[in-house]
Amino acid sequence: MTHTLTEAAEPADTLAELQCDTRAVHWLARCATSGAMQLWQWQAHSGATPRCLISDGVGSQVNQYGGGSYAPLLGGVAWVRQHDQVLVYQSAQGDTELWQRRPHTAYGGLCADPTRQRVLAVEEDACGQRLVAISRTGRTLLAEGEDFYGAPVISQSGNALAWVCWSLPHMPWQRSRLRLASLTASGELGQPTEWDFGAAIGQPQFGPNDALICMSDHAGWWQPWRVDLASPVCLSHAPFDHITTPWALGERQHAWSLDRHVYCQLHQGAMQLYRHANGATHAVLAAPGRVIGLALAEHGDYAIVQCPDAGAQLLRMERDRVIRCVVGNKPPLVTRSAQWLEAPVGNAGETAHGFFYPALLASSESLIVRIHGGPTAATYPVYDPLVAYWQEQGFHVLDINPRGSANFGRRYRECLQGQWGLSDREDVIALVSALRQRQPLDPACCFIRGQSAGGLTALNTLATTELFAAATSLYGVTDARRLAAQTHRFESGYLAWLMGDEQAMDSRSPLQRIARCTRPLHVLFVQGGQDAVVVPEQTLRLKTHIEAHGGHAECLLFTHERHGIRRPQARQAMLARELDRYRTHVHAARLIGTKVVAP
Repeated sequence: MTHTLTEAAEPADTLAELQCDTRAVHWLARCATSGAMQLWQWQAHSGATPRCLISDGVGSQVNQYGGGSYAPLLGGVAWVRQHDQVLVYQSAQGDTELWQRRPHTAYGGLCADPTRQRVLAVEEDACGQRLVAISRTGRTLLAEGEDFYGAPVISQSGNALAWVCWSLPHMPWQRSRLRLASLTASGELGQPTEWDFGAAIGQPQFGPNDALICMSDHAGWWQPWRVDLASPVCLSHAPFDHITTPWALGERQHAWSLDRHVYCQLHQGAMQLYRHANGATHAVLAAPGRVIGLALAEHGDYAIVQCPDAGAQLLRMERDRVIRCVVGNKPPLVTRSAQWLEAPVGNAGETAHGFFYPALLASSESLIVRIHGGPTAATYPVYDPLVAYWQEQGFHVLDINPRGSANFGRRYRECLQGQWGLSDREDVIALVSALRQRQPLDPACCFIRGQSAGGLTALNTLATTELFAAATSLYGVTDARRLAAQTHRFESGYLAWLMGDEQAMDSRSPLQRIARCTRPLHVLFVQGGQDAVVVPEQTLRLKTHIEAHGGHAECLLFTHERHGIRRPQARQAMLARELDRYRTHVHAARLIGTKVVAP
């Protein structure tokens, strides 16, 4: 039994934003028909099956990447409606109230304040961001003056609030600060205390007795630090990242209680989940993969994970190391798991990393290389129905984590400073060359695809090497200088750090690289019509340019999509066209009888 196109088009990230209250566990699940995220609930001790609480699209648009779009509160839930960013409260009885509706304003990072019957949130509009408290009686301003706010969290006693803030031109994983302030009985903030380690801070959490624990990478790795002492104390010196890069609000990949705690560590790009209880620590996952979120409650410890042999799952960690799957199943299909691949690059001792998924047909000489977005993001060795589908269709797949990717420490991330458009291309070449040492490949049957920032890498590599017959750019960056001028506020200072001045942006952009290419190029562009990160005008401009210079370019423009293609019908159309183009090239190569290029 093989994957259908419909199954292949299903995104791997179908579960997100895990939270608990005293009786139930909540999470977001992607609707199979609309692609929207819906809010689900499972009553832990009721014996009932999980149920959908809110079928409307739930989601924040803060920073364009959202996160923290709901919070369980007083037996009900406060949530942000995706399409208009209205903040709604739904009671345990199902009654709804509109708590906040402000024109052109987004909400995210929601945090429940049950003592004061309100929810705290990051509020964003054209003037900037701020921390606010919202209840059925109105809105209260808590903090303003910083460029960005994130990760608000209230102590278990309800007497303190911690949050992260940062300023342009930095991204939150480059330089950010932690603040802690007391909360009065009426909910006003006291004078905050600030921690600034000269690096980045993320995911503050309160542990037992209101101990404040955050992740800081000032020692080179995202490691847990307790900061509410006379001198901050590192709780794990293991030389690994313990969380992922904070693109979204409301992420939680560590949690602490009086008698136990759960945390993560990343090794060779794979994430293992650990649980410490009764004086002993054990690994939870049979094989490392990816941990989306964690939550502790009296009724159980929970995690949303992705594994090499299963899609997204909601797990319940019970006593005696028993793991129960609440939501999600293993696919009854045979795939070939990821193989670790690395190659020397750059300065002595530097390497680039990737995961290689062999085709089911061992003699295949066809390859699809995938470049993730960000570029400060990552790919993981987890089950992906699209990768499995391509394996079944006779393609090897190589997922690359170029220098600058997350999950390999601060030094690896900062290798990309001033080097984007150069080192990422070098890493693709190095890893494909390393792969050829073990696997025969035909360049006429090799393809490269990249999404967002990965689109820039894919297009540049296509234009400057003969490693690939064609490329697919999914809402990819084509003109870096224009992107810096047009993109949204969150990433408005990012391009200068990645590339440097405008001259560097121009020279490393696909628009100029392709203009200098003397052979016709074959590119499929996929673009959302409402994309505010990579605006459609960039994509259409490069398409026209390729066609004017003898190449073949096609653009699938999905009018109602944003930065990322989410609707199932759109994803199916996109993948069907992409596969058709790859098959056309492979068929032509077989007719011509091309030969394998030696390493």
